[in-house]
Amino acid sequence: MRIEKKRIRSVEANFIGVAPGARVFAAVPVDEVPAARLRKAGFTPDAKPGEKVLPSVVGPVSRFNAEGRLLVHRDQEMETCYRQREWTYFQWHGKDKVEVTDIVDVPYRRYPRTPVPPPSVELQVIELADGRRAVATPAAVVDVQRGERLLLHVNLMLELFGVCDVLDERLRPAGVLSTMRLNWRVLPPGRQPWERLKPLLQNVVDVQKAGNRPVVEHRLETVNGYGPEFTAVGNGGFAGYVIFGFPARSLFVLECTRYGNATYVLERDWESLSKLTKAELLDAKLHKARLIHVQHWEARLADLFRLVKKAV
Repeated sequence: MRIEKKRIRSVEANFIGVAPGARVFAAVPVDEVPAARLRKAGFTPDAKPGEKVLPSVVGPVSRFNAEGRLLVHRDQEMETCYRQREWTYFQWHGKDKVEVTDIVDVPYRRYPRTPVPPPSVELQVIELADGRRAVATPAAVVDVQRGERLLLHVNLMLELFGVCDVLDERLRPAGVLSTMRLNWRVLPPGRQPWERLKPLLQNVVDVQKAGNRPVVEHRLETVNGYGPEFTAVGNGGFAGYVIFGFPARSLFVLECTRYGNATYVLERDWESLSKLTKAELLDAKLHKARLIHVQHWEARLADLFRLVKKAV
C-alpha cells in the first residue's frame, strides 16, 4: 500500500485492509528517492543496507522527532519566568566612564509549559524481499485508538521523501487500495475459518437458485480451505464475484458464483487487480488458469496449489 500525501491524520482512513494489531513498517525504495533528499535526511549517497540515522530536521515532523516540543497549558494561570540577555551600560570608575556588559535575568509572563520528549525515531536502510534497498522506520502497530506512533512514522517519511509504502512484517506491501471501496468490499483481513466466513458470503450465495446454492457454497468453502490472506466481495457490476487473495504465492482466485461461469486464477498483485475493469479482469491474457465448473474442478484447483509454492 502506498501513501502519497503531505500528511495523514487518521489510521482508520489510511490503512484500509490492514488488520488491527498488525505490525507494519513505513518505507520508501532507495531508487525512488533523489540523492539530494537522502543526503539531507542524513544518509550517505550510496545508502548501504545497515545504515541507521536519526533524520535531520527538515520540517515540523522531523523537528518534533529530533527535538521534542513544549505543550502549552493555555487553560492555566500565567506564570513568571526569566530569560537571560546581554545588557550593556556605563559605570563611573572614579573620573572615568566605563562601558560594562553583564548577563541579566529579564522576567516575563507566560502560560505553563510541559516538555514533550522527542520520539527519536531512527531510519534504517534495509533490503526488501525483492532485493531492492529501502529506507524504513521501525515496526509500529496498527491501532485505530492509539495510533500516534504509526502516524509519526508515516508523516516523517512523507515529510522527508514525499511518499511512503506500508509494508508488513515480511517486508511486502500491506493492505489494499482505498480507491477500491466502490467495486470491492474487503472482508475482515486474515485467514478465516469457513464457519466465520460463511455468514459474510451468504448474500452472494442466496441470490442463486435454490438448487445451485449448495454447489456455489462448496466451491467457496473449497477455495477458502487453502487459507487466503484476505477475501474481497464484488459490489455493483462486480456482484457475484469473490476474490481470495494469496499474496505469498502471488496467486489470486477469482470465483464467480453465477451459473455457467468459471474460476479465474490470476497472478497480478491485489493493487493491480483492484484497478482493472471487469473486462480486463476476465481477459485471457491476464489469468494464469481458467477452471471450468465441471466435475474435475476441485482436482484441477488442488493441482494448481501444489505447483505454486509459497514465497519464502
